[in-house]
Amino acid sequence: MKGLITMVYKRLLGVALLLAVANVLFGTAVCMARTEPLYEYVKVEEYDPDNFTLALIPESAFPIETVIKYEKRLNADITIEMGEGEKKVRRRLQRGGLLGVEYRARYRDKRGEPFEALLYSIDYTETDSGIKTNLVSPSWVNGYKYIRSNTEKDALIICWWTHSRQIELFTGRETLVLGPSLELLDQMPVEGDRYKQATRRYEQQRLRKKVGLDNNEKLKDVARMFCSPEPKALEIMQKYNPTGRPLYVAIGVEEFPDLEVINRLAGGDLKIQKNYVQSITTTVEKDMVLLTQCLKNKGLESFYVQIFEEYYTLWYVDDRDDKSMQDALLLRLLPLSTGHGQEIGYFKPVFQSPEAHVWVYRFMPEGIPVRRIGRAGARHGGDFGAR
Repeated sequence: MKGLITMVYKRLLGVALLLAVANVLFGTAVCMARTEPLYEYVKVEEYDPDNFTLALIPESAFPIETVIKYEKRLNADITIEMGEGEKKVRRRLQRGGLLGVEYRARYRDKRGEPFEALLYSIDYTETDSGIKTNLVSPSWVNGYKYIRSNTEKDALIICWWTHSRQIELFTGRETLVLGPSLELLDQMPVEGDRYKQATRRYEQQRLRKKVGLDNNEKLKDVARMFCSPEPKALEIMQKYNPTGRPLYVAIGVEEFPDLEVINRLAGGDLKIQKNYVQSITTTVEKDMVLLTQCLKNKGLESFYVQIFEEYYTLWYVDDRDDKSMQDALLLRLLPLSTGHGQEIGYFKPVFQSPEAHVWVYRFMPEGIPVRRIGRAGARHGGDFGAR
């Protein structure tokens, strides 16, 4: 009997050891797979701010130490899909391929902490020529100048986090949020399930260092404010302004790619759609007439067209079953055909760049006359902030 017990014990011990070894081996393999994000940003060059010629750097509230160029390189072969149905397009991207480029200005804030504000970026995921985003374009430079010269020193600027460090650097004004939150980055879409955890962890570490991470609830509240009708938005806004500081909202067309993320974080029900449309006729003007008529025939009233050389990206609100979606504050502030500050009673447009790329609104506690300007549509060139 004792021998039988000993034999069973040894076999159980052997099984336990095998399971332990397998756990270590497979666990290590999983960890190894998870430690590599889908992509990485590689520092390739530094520039003296005075010698940086890619874009005009405006006067800053804090000294800029250096401008750094980063390249976004793939760690795996992937296929991405754009569009839907018959218009779906697949792009094959190879390991080591260039996904994008960023130029960031490193500075120290009033507490002496180092951060890097994004100046200029190029995204190569959708087109070989790249989609450029210039946050020091003439439109934004004039917007920064307006805020710095025409707002009170204690003014609080409400914007999406992607503009916060630039506004801090070039105006010296405080913004309600300064960076993304952990929850926002945990929801970040990543191509391929096997890379999600590692890529999100990588972005958390990268953005914590570059711009800092903000409070989850506060960022959610800003998203809720943007996705709510004006009365509800005012309630949320006052929560963060108990002393009655002067309030401003700064936005740009760069918010269009972020609309889905903002709506999801807010738990909203806005239906923001994006479609790719090939050029139809020989001129942009004729295409705009046809696109506008097509949208109206489908019952779509709120839209914005991003113009590229060979195609258009169409952003629109699918509000055919619920026209109240148009009342979301951000959609009223952005240059959609139903936007441009129309149909709102407490936000006065005080700055607008010539091509309606950048807007600054001032909160007016006493209210303002409701504006109805009846724009037929809205559009701009493909690169964000190119002008």
